[in-house]
Amino acid sequence: MRKLNKKHIRATLGVMSVLFLTPLAVYALMLRSAEKVNQFRPAKQNALIAENDDIPVVTQEKELKWKNTGNQPIAVKEVTVGEICDPNGEYMRVRLVPSWYDESGCVVSGVEGVTDICTAEIRGNTLVFKGSGNEDRLIVNLADDWIDSWQPVPNQNDVMYFQTKNLVKSGETGKKLMTSVEVSNATLQHANANNIFLHFDVLADSVQTLENGSTVTNPKW
Repeated sequence: MRKLNKKHIRATLGVMSVLFLTPLAVYALMLRSAEKVNQFRPAKQNALIAENDDIPVVTQEKELKWKNTGNQPIAVKEVTVGEICDPNGEYMRVRLVPSWYDESGCVVSGVEGVTDICTAEIRGNTLVFKGSGNEDRLIVNLADDWIDSWQPVPNQNDVMYFQTKNLVKSGETGKKLMTSVEVSNATLQHANANNIFLHFDVLADSVQTLENGSTVTNPKW
């Protein structure tokens, strides 16, 4: 019986390797050619909320300072929302969240005539937060030209958030949304009696605008 030398063995193993690997390579190539390219462009999470011409860390988590103008207490809260830098074409949304806190920094609920905020609705140039008895609890004065840039997004009769009407593009400045918050004298008196204070948080994010290479005109948040 003739013995195979080492060269013949190596050659045989090489041929067998090629025969084994070729189908795998062809299969991998077929899978790659069938892949769909993900063409959406993600939004940059760099929303900038400017309040009273300052950055959020200064104003966001502080109680509102009320002034009595002769009608009802009012607190200045000028809010402009934009991108920190280089927006790549995306929609932005903003949610306005009033919350009552005690001196220890805990959220307070269950104070009748103060914290029972149940719904919010657009009324003219204001966003009105209403109590459980359908009475006005807080009134947010929106910017004079807010309707040019923003649109409210309702859930039935409750305004959930605002979103930009058009894409935020590179070079654009922030879009102003609101100017101040008002409460009734009765609400503020009840709050003072219970030693609680109103914070008015502004939350913002953005969403991508391309889907399979096409512009999305009705973004899904």
